Amino acid sequence: RQLASKNAPAKDAPAKLVSVTKPGGPKPAPAWSLPDGFGKTKSLDQYKGKPVVVIFYEGYGCIQCAKQLNSFAQKAKEFADAGIDLVAISTDSPEDLKNSLEPYEKKGGFPFPLVSDAKLDIFKAYRCVDFDNQPLHGTFLIDAQGRVRWREIGDRPFNDPALLLTQGKQLLNVTTASR
Repeated sequence: RQLASKNAPAKDAPAKLVSVTKPGGPKPAPAWSLPDGFGKTKSLDQYKGKPVVVIFYEGYGCIQCAKQLNSFAQKAKEFADAGIDLVAISTDSPEDLKNSLEPYEKKGGFPFPLVSDAKLDIFKAYRCVDFDNQPLHGTFLIDAQGRVRWREIGDRPFNDPALLLTQGKQLLNVTTASR
């Protein structure tokens, strides 16, 4: 997030996502392959060819994270309709993930995959750790070519799925149109 400055927009101005495109173009997202709570492995490669939002969260003990995941879960169908997948990476072990997902199993399951990075290797690869290697919240928009198009990393989770959906469609349309 940017610090306020004399040129900053008014407080009630609508928020906007900014692409992280740098000179030389967007950078490839670090590859990962991680277990879920049910013994299946998910990987970034499974999302090649379509955009994906990757959410890094601090486990089921984090109340803010639960709110964030539920906010994105409520919009999961809209993301799917826009052709954007969702996946969340947790600090929880696979067993803890399984336990946290039990209440959702009776309702047909959680609407997007949750995977375990208990050793924080992928958190570190995406720079979702602080100076003491403690996990931070992160949300990334990765395009169909596996490049990071937008990111938010901080001590609080990004919790505006509607904004990410709207702006994500725009960023991804620009990418598609420029090919």
